[in-house]
Amino acid sequence: MSRSFILLRALALLSATICVFTATGAFAQPSILINEIDADTPGTDSAEFVELTDGGVGNTALDGLVLVFYNGANDQSYAAFDLDGTVTSGDGYYVLGNSGVPGVGTVFGGNGLQNGQDAVALYAGDAADFPNGTPVTTDNLIDAVVYGTDDSDDPGLAILLADGAPQLDEDVNANKDNESLQRSPDSSGAGRDTSTFVAAAPTPNAATGSAPSIGTPDNGDGIPDNALTGLRIYDIQGASHLSPQRGNAVAGVPGVVTAVTRNSFYLQDPDGDGRDATSDALLVFTGGDPTRRDGAPVAVGDVVEVAGEVSEFYPGGVQSNNLPTTQIVTGDDGSTRLLADPTSVFNTTEVMAVTIGQGGRQAPTQIIDNDTNGNVATSDTTVFDPDEDGLDFYESLEGMRVRVNQAMAVGPTSGFGEIFVVPDAGANATGINARGGITLVERGDRVDYNPERIQIDDTLLEGEMPVVDTGALFTQVVGVLGYGFGNFEILPDTLAAPQPSNLNRSGVGVLARGDTLSVAGYNVENLDPNDEDGDTDVADGKFEAIAGQIVERLGSPDIIGLQEVQDNNGSINDGVVAADQTLQRLADAIVAAGGPRYAYTEVVPEAEADGGQPGGNIRVAYLYDASRVSLVEASGGVGDATTATEVSTDAEGRLALTLNPGRVAPNDPAFNDSRKPVAALFDFRGERVLLVNNHFASKGGSSPLFGAIQPYENGSVDQRIAQAAAVNAFVDDALAAVPEARIGLLGDFNEFGFLEPMQVLTGADESAPVVSDLLDMLDATARYSYVFEGNSQALDHFFVTPALDARANVQVAHVNAEFADQVSDHDPIVASFDLADSDTVSDGGSEGEDTVASEDNSNSGGCTLGNGRDAGLPLLLMAAIVTLVWRRRRTG
Repeated sequence: MSRSFILLRALALLSATICVFTATGAFAQPSILINEIDADTPGTDSAEFVELTDGGVGNTALDGLVLVFYNGANDQSYAAFDLDGTVTSGDGYYVLGNSGVPGVGTVFGGNGLQNGQDAVALYAGDAADFPNGTPVTTDNLIDAVVYGTDDSDDPGLAILLADGAPQLDEDVNANKDNESLQRSPDSSGAGRDTSTFVAAAPTPNAATGSAPSIGTPDNGDGIPDNALTGLRIYDIQGASHLSPQRGNAVAGVPGVVTAVTRNSFYLQDPDGDGRDATSDALLVFTGGDPTRRDGAPVAVGDVVEVAGEVSEFYPGGVQSNNLPTTQIVTGDDGSTRLLADPTSVFNTTEVMAVTIGQGGRQAPTQIIDNDTNGNVATSDTTVFDPDEDGLDFYESLEGMRVRVNQAMAVGPTSGFGEIFVVPDAGANATGINARGGITLVERGDRVDYNPERIQIDDTLLEGEMPVVDTGALFTQVVGVLGYGFGNFEILPDTLAAPQPSNLNRSGVGVLARGDTLSVAGYNVENLDPNDEDGDTDVADGKFEAIAGQIVERLGSPDIIGLQEVQDNNGSINDGVVAADQTLQRLADAIVAAGGPRYAYTEVVPEAEADGGQPGGNIRVAYLYDASRVSLVEASGGVGDATTATEVSTDAEGRLALTLNPGRVAPNDPAFNDSRKPVAALFDFRGERVLLVNNHFASKGGSSPLFGAIQPYENGSVDQRIAQAAAVNAFVDDALAAVPEARIGLLGDFNEFGFLEPMQVLTGADESAPVVSDLLDMLDATARYSYVFEGNSQALDHFFVTPALDARANVQVAHVNAEFADQVSDHDPIVASFDLADSDTVSDGGSEGEDTVASEDNSNSGGCTLGNGRDAGLPLLLMAAIVTLVWRRRRTG
């Protein structure tokens, strides 16, 4: 997929399991901005339009948005346009305008856009929210432009704009009929911030023009009259993330063209200044096909000089929290010209690639940034330190040709044509795990987020990006160093086929039976049986693939806690909430794969109340082998969407629930628009085991690891802290009722074990912990169930109380996350508990009666789907030595 400097990742589906560092998972929805307005056109105003942009992501749905026109005469609305069902173009634009406007998507009549003082505003909402005559409001406001034609400022409309943002004048160049108001560079700036707008020739449904700025005219030679001369690229770059020349017009900046995109090119000084801290290259933004003054297209190898304005480009806008890219913005008037005598300027015109790794410059391996508290561009504490900070290291190479030898993939090829690698087959990397990935680990008082990772992107690649698994090895990767999607990235034009990975999918072996209880947690990623909702889980064989994993790789555990189970018709939003068909199909597939006939149980949610993909109504659910375990009968039966289950004891003093299964604290605000935990009390050979199946709030909305905000912002962390506190309180209640209660908390917690939400969950943040994370039994680099942007990380966990702790064994089945061909983005976790010394072991089966259901039984409370299985399988030796390291570190 070819893209140019786009930073916000397009998500066709908003998955509730989107992970940090997008960004999902997490990856937030692309930001939509007003990119261009033309209200005053020649003649009868028949070419008016408003252009929206998604930052260049392309094909972004605009559902849930409305565009509103305001009249400055009374500061009230006079038109509103619903955008439901509309989608941006492949280049990222959507146009509303008169019928003759090129690429128009929504048509309004001639003179439909007033000339001003007026405003155009973009909201989250519907046209019904803005009947004509609606007063100006900032509620749910996303972006706005206030404009006029030689008019005074309108204070009533000014509230739509950010502080200090100007009202625009379409006649600023005395050419209102032939110019529009447009962001420059294209898609630049933030919502409600009009400071990057210029007046230039209209470009509906295309990149906006690229004049250096309003008020920097030239004499027709492509050189601004006030341009600085004599500067080299390294002078413009400086030793910082922001150019010391930003805002200045420059001319005669020499360099060699190293790469060309559809609207820009990279320019490098082949001599350089010999300083590691300053980059010798930068981006030249042309706004259209890069063309020299002599009319020829700009080509790799051209030795040229350029003129324009120095600026910082924030892909997706400043609000995206991404790093800026230093650029020279040229006009379309031939501001790029060949150097008449390159030898008079350079000692050589050959651009040598800088090696990252052995024999060249070594990237930091543990610190992305450790001296900023805020925005690296403005923080008083920021120190530019390429030797220590990964953020600064890559900035010092921005735009330059670089080389990585023996580039080892630390994650699979993404659906966006990206591969994260480490140099030298990981020889100098920290956190390399036994399977060839690189794991997030805690090191003292900080987390190692692996700055030695570098992304390979296919923006300039001739041909397709290879599809690889973790561990694949590229002999060499060479290209310019760009920045996109919150990461520094190498942009090669060619890429030799790699040595394939020899990584195999792992399993947990043969599970012990008899007195050993086995429990798995598995996020099945928006599983549904309806192939008419936009995904095709049935046709793709996803049910069969997951069933095969459960039988062959997980050993058919006694209980499986599932997350991201969608309702029976998937993302079709028609009020259907039951998931009995989803669970039935999976249970049937397990039988077909040679596994047991599982029963299932769930608590049906309210429609659209639990987040995730709209219409999907994802929830947690349980499969269980009724020949091995049974649900303990509860006085209140099966729970509902809004009633909390409570802990109690029965007449014999054993742990009980008022609803089984039942939701934990479903009315707690912490779980608003998020999945509610479901507790289920099982009987296993006379022993009661309480499980709580969790799917905490997504990390969507996190700022990028390699972003402008440092330390990075951990999306929804406060919500996860509150969710953890609610579950912790439930565990406290259970232990108060039965101090030796056997309790397990499993699922997708969307958080790393060493960060605050998980410390709150365990109770380690305030006192002695009440539960421990079984993953702590594994080596630090082996604690992962998910791979995101090359980082192996643990979002899924299995916490237990002391009564289960010493009896436990845990394994992660690496069947998905490390592989490009995956049926889920998560790996399942399987825990086993040897309960052989119980005082109440029965001879077989479980306490109480199990209800046998027909194949089409839709009982969501605890239906049993048929016969049991032979339990006479070989025993697996269990490890019972657990070393618990309680961490008290609290981070944001």
